[in-house]
Amino acid sequence: MTRRFVPKRTGILWFVLIGVCVSVVGGLGLPPALAATISFVQVNAATPQTPQTTVAVTYPAAQAAGDLNIVVVGWNDATRSVSSVTDSKSNVYSPAVGLTVNSAGGLSQMIYYAKNIAAAPAGGNTVTVTFNGPATFPDIRILEYSGADVTAPVDVTATGTGNSASSSTAAVTTTNANDLLFAANMVATQTSAPGAGFTSRVITNPDGDIAEDRLVTATGSYSAAASLNAAGPWVMQMVAFRGAGGTPPPPDTTPPTAPSNLTATPGSTQINLAWTASTDNVGVTGYRVERCQGAGCSDFAQIATPAATTFNDTGLAASTSYSYRVRAADAASNVSTYSNTASASTQAPPPDTTPPTAPSNLTATPASSTQINLAWTASTDNVGVTAYQVERCQGAGCSSFAQIATPAATTFNDTGLAASTSYSYRVRAADAA
Repeated sequence: MTRRFVPKRTGILWFVLIGVCVSVVGGLGLPPALAATISFVQVNAATPQTPQTTVAVTYPAAQAAGDLNIVVVGWNDATRSVSSVTDSKSNVYSPAVGLTVNSAGGLSQMIYYAKNIAAAPAGGNTVTVTFNGPATFPDIRILEYSGADVTAPVDVTATGTGNSASSSTAAVTTTNANDLLFAANMVATQTSAPGAGFTSRVITNPDGDIAEDRLVTATGSYSAAASLNAAGPWVMQMVAFRGAGGTPPPPDTTPPTAPSNLTATPGSTQINLAWTASTDNVGVTGYRVERCQGAGCSDFAQIATPAATTFNDTGLAASTSYSYRVRAADAASNVSTYSNTASASTQAPPPDTTPPTAPSNLTATPASSTQINLAWTASTDNVGVTAYQVERCQGAGCSSFAQIATPAATTFNDTGLAASTSYSYRVRAADAA
């Protein structure tokens, strides 16, 4: 409150001050403390230029207990998904904003956070992001902030995608007065500047993706933006984080919308699924894929929980029909209704026309007056050898061979032979076809 000095009117000034004092200390007591201001602490980033399954980034400075860690995970394809985000202090990371994909540009991004973190010395905490396979041009940004709420720091979130010279999110209304608006983008060009009112904390090199923030002190409708050096595809996400002591957000009871346009594309032992992303008032954190066997089946069972809008169902039986349905989930475990059902039949395997290699090193060893023991080196086959065909004729130079056995092993004992008699043998391999 600004106090103005008024000459020769001390009585009026005293009255005003008394009035203020009564309004503060009167009634039931002191007013509640204002929410703490969230402050930036540190940032680091990693931008490997080759596909990576795992990317590690270390906080360079010491970390204080109770602070907030934010991890932005971006990558340049629309097929991979994040398997896990962990760190060396065992802080627990949750998605603040679920997967946002610009399919036309092949860009994907998620924002994770860990609340009420453990203390760590300088260089003593490394964040590890793991994908479900080699992700193209991963861009990992890690930031630390002090003063955030330690129990429920996420207030509201917003996302946006497009193809232009400026990246932005939709507007969203905050529920808490003292919020930190944190935003990040993933771009095909280069970010040149933060949005109005935002402070750039890092623009990654050479990728050109930004992490920026802005403090607000009143509830209202807010969005994030950042300028690009040229038009191109982009993804942008924003999270409003609550200051410590702020108003808790209302419970999230709104489920995501149902996934749509589910398709199933068959292979020989694999069916590839794809669908259109769901939306949510806070953010979709993942999908639940269910399958049953048969085109008209109804006994669905959950088989996967991908974060992306694609899933490849492998290891299936050939020439078999399967049906699928998908639903979305958010961080509050609200689950959408089901997508459409998509069915597909795996293809029949191509005919096997490749014969096994010939057995080698065949030996014939007399074991008694009426027995000769055979042994040979195994054959190989593109699918698999199932048995051998042993043939015999009488005499050292005979040619009238006849099959006498089909052992599965690489040995055979020929018994019941005539004494003092010569025999000749040959062996070939067979496969299941």
